[in-house]
Amino acid sequence: MYEYIKGTLIRKMPNSAVIDVQGVGYLLEISINTFEALPRVNESCQLLTYLYVREDAQRLYGFGTGEERNLFLELTSVSGIGPKVALGILSGGTVEEVRQRILDEDVSALKRFPGIGPKTAKRIILELRETLTPSDEIGVSGDGAGTSINQEAVLALESLGYSRTQAEKSVKTALKQDEGIDNVEKLIKRALKTL
Repeated sequence: MYEYIKGTLIRKMPNSAVIDVQGVGYLLEISINTFEALPRVNESCQLLTYLYVREDAQRLYGFGTGEERNLFLELTSVSGIGPKVALGILSGGTVEEVRQRILDEDVSALKRFPGIGPKTAKRIILELRETLTPSDEIGVSGDGAGTSINQEAVLALESLGYSRTQAEKSVKTALKQDEGIDNVEKLIKRALKTL
């Protein structure tokens, strides 16, 4: 629903930030990495966002980079991993460090994150090791400027009812078949043919 929020940083803490957008203060839950990248209070700030909605709560999460948001979404797609645990994982290391621990199938390193036991660590590895490759092209540019056509295609396929894993695999396959795809419509059509 919200792609990003841009305004004046009013308050920052290691786990949250408040951004004023024309008189409305948005409270965003953030990781330590995002906190460290924030500007000083009363300066302009932009964070990518994810709105989490449940029957009893609505929470807005903020991310300094597209890669961090993508990994957050990957982690929350794992059974038993909620946004709070995913944010704890992201606070425990850089995006690349977390990705590498999953790719290396390092259960003991994953268990060091809050809320992660041995079974959950193994589940994370099992469900994500195929989708997190070192040359992963799915994602948002690191500058947080906007969503790439790859990510737009993944989101579109998810809205059609495909799982995130299915959507990402089909987009990767489509890109391997035709590297010259330059718009999201072509990419979605090609990805649908691979499903």
